[in-house]
Amino acid sequence: MQPSFLIRQASPRDHRQILHLARELDSINLPTDSSELADALDRSAKSFAGSIRRHANTIYIFCAEDLANKRIVAASMIIGKHGTPDSPHYYFEMDTDERYSQSLQRMFRHPFLRLRYSMDGPSELGGLIVDPALRGHPARIGKQISWVRFLYIARHRTRFERELIAEMLAPATPNHGNRFWDYYGGLVTGLSYRDADVLSTQDKEFIRALFPDSPLYTFLLPEDVVQSIGQVAESSRGAVHLLERAGMKFLRQIDPFDAGPYYGGLIDDLVPVKAFRTFKVVAGQPDGATARPYLVAQNGAKGYRAMQTNAIVEDRHMIVSSEVLKALSVHEDEHLDTVLLP
Repeated sequence: MQPSFLIRQASPRDHRQILHLARELDSINLPTDSSELADALDRSAKSFAGSIRRHANTIYIFCAEDLANKRIVAASMIIGKHGTPDSPHYYFEMDTDERYSQSLQRMFRHPFLRLRYSMDGPSELGGLIVDPALRGHPARIGKQISWVRFLYIARHRTRFERELIAEMLAPATPNHGNRFWDYYGGLVTGLSYRDADVLSTQDKEFIRALFPDSPLYTFLLPEDVVQSIGQVAESSRGAVHLLERAGMKFLRQIDPFDAGPYYGGLIDDLVPVKAFRTFKVVAGQPDGATARPYLVAQNGAKGYRAMQTNAIVEDRHMIVSSEVLKALSVHEDEHLDTVLLP
């Protein structure tokens, strides 16, 4: 069978198609502005090339290309470092205040949120988007474009921080707003949800200046707002499941704007990073009961390229179809990075 989809590093020539996908997601960290995306793609190309040393300046944008029509159908990204002295990583930490009255013989546990920040932050996963027409496709493009980031991090471990996080999209109100922001963030900043989100990509000073330091006791909020804290948008539930399969967990931290949850973990403890292997490849037909689904990749002359395929591992060799090797521009006896797909 001919391979259907190629996962590869994005390049400036992909600008038009990725812009269309970014606007489908309406994500801030995958820019929807044409010039900002052009800058991001240029920075991504330099990051893949290893010409940017400072983690805080690197981003890595991946795309999935339908080989039949050369159409880009998915994208994802890694942010090298989220949180520096110039641009801290802000979040609300979820905690509980226990109160007990001896005379009343009564105990209360009051959940609260407290603003925290880090000036030496983690690496971050973001920008995951799949063309709606391809959602539910048997090839599971979302899994491939998500998992490739772990494979890349495992290969280039020194380019990333000790910890990895992912901010998950929170449910939106019908007007593309957010319940939590409407009842808290909007009141303490005077900004709309969208304006605050855009401003925070350029200057986060207003967060530290205007958000109160005192804890926010959630019982003071309307019940529907309380129920929205730490919840994930329906469209992101599949992405959460993949992160959990990778070993990332809810950190009991939420975004200060939309109360979406942060998932994370130590990179060296993540399942796909620990399962990372490199094998010399042999062309063949990996059929039968011993063939298993892998994501295979190589950083070659055409840049970083990956593909999902059935393969067989025998000793230190991996048997892969010649069609896959051709699509990846890999020759026999070269090496492929691999991770077994869930």
